[in-house]
Amino acid sequence: MIRYIFLSVFLVVFLIFSTCEAQESPDLVIHNVSLLTMEDDQISEGQTLFIEDGIISWIGPADEAQYGGDATVVEGNYYVMPGLAEMHAHIPPDNQGDQRMLDALTLYLSQGITTIRGMLGQQAHLDLREQAATGEIISPRIFTSGPSFNGNSAGDPDQIRQMVHDQFEAGYDLLKLHPGLTMEQFNAMANEANEIGIEFSGHISHDVGLIRSLEAGQGTIDHLDRYMEFLAGNPEDREDPSIIYFGYDLAHAADEGRIEEAAIMTREAGVWNVPTNTLMHNVFNPDLSTDVMREWPGMEYMPSETVAGWVNFVNNIRQQDDYDAEQAERFLELRNLLTKAIQDVGAGLMLGADAPQIFNPPGFSAHRELELLVSAGLTPYEALKAGTVNVAEYLGEEDKAGKVAIGYRADLILLNANPLETIPFNNRIMGVISDGDYISRDEFDEMLNEIRERR
Repeated sequence: MIRYIFLSVFLVVFLIFSTCEAQESPDLVIHNVSLLTMEDDQISEGQTLFIEDGIISWIGPADEAQYGGDATVVEGNYYVMPGLAEMHAHIPPDNQGDQRMLDALTLYLSQGITTIRGMLGQQAHLDLREQAATGEIISPRIFTSGPSFNGNSAGDPDQIRQMVHDQFEAGYDLLKLHPGLTMEQFNAMANEANEIGIEFSGHISHDVGLIRSLEAGQGTIDHLDRYMEFLAGNPEDREDPSIIYFGYDLAHAADEGRIEEAAIMTREAGVWNVPTNTLMHNVFNPDLSTDVMREWPGMEYMPSETVAGWVNFVNNIRQQDDYDAEQAERFLELRNLLTKAIQDVGAGLMLGADAPQIFNPPGFSAHRELELLVSAGLTPYEALKAGTVNVAEYLGEEDKAGKVAIGYRADLILLNANPLETIPFNNRIMGVISDGDYISRDEFDEMLNEIRERR
């Protein structure tokens, strides 16, 4: 009798679990694809993913996948990898209109950029952040700074401390630094930010310099700002040039032997870098004419007046007396060496192109930045880590973002070629999954056509 009861209970439990497995119906199934999980640089073929409520709930061999008929199924000869992050992004200001802001967000997402860090924010961008989080708009996930701290916006130390509090209370994710701060202003900002627990990142002011920024715990240094000054010994009699120069004028005075020292200092300080090398190439590289850059992918979606302004800006820079092609090439070479050294010593490196600035259309330019990271000596896998795994570490999300793994955010890119062999991706992206929502290439193409018609 006892044996009969035991067998009966076993059969009931077995039938319940078997029925649940057979009827399991995830929201989205990505079936029989090749995975680049970013755990390592290996491709796993013939894999299937289940996605439920924006989270990857199951990964396994395609022939073991069982799911109900209610699931949306995407399958094809695809490679799947985590979505990328653009960590020096810009969202247009609200005075350009809601449509211009929404178009920029669509462009980012269409190119597999599933997370952006806006580096010059305002209240409207906080509103967009909320709308993106709730799925009201087509958009990457948004992190944003507030209005920048700079020589014009900053007042006395008490005023600066109040600015820090105001932005913290408003809900901005970080403070954005531009040049022009005195050492007294910087210290007031940094001390207050560190005390209340809000990051400060971006540029480094002339009076502050690289070493003080590292000591103060700046979150990220963007554009490799003030590294060239450090390599050149921080000449005291030098006046600070235009914001776009980033030490270009010191290229011939820079001591290449100090590069490793700078990289190690950065690692020990725990400070991240977002090099934005594509921005420097677009401005200074003598091999890139404005005619060539106007034909780059994504430029067809940029407003004509914006493109005209970029053309004039670059041509004016290169027509000035202090522009020298040989010096520009040396400047770009040193930036490559710095980028590689930061990678090699294990300091934090993240993907960012400073879109949409100077021939950097949103989304498209991040792939050019990936290409330049590889040109600097990173492997394709290391370059992709800068936009995935590294970003998750910076955000404190190592256990839920940046990889294709169970329990992680379903922010994914579907490509028709191996991503380790196709940098830049260009037209290889066949679909994007953002917080579990799938958007196909055809759907994006329709959106992009509308943007092109509005430009």
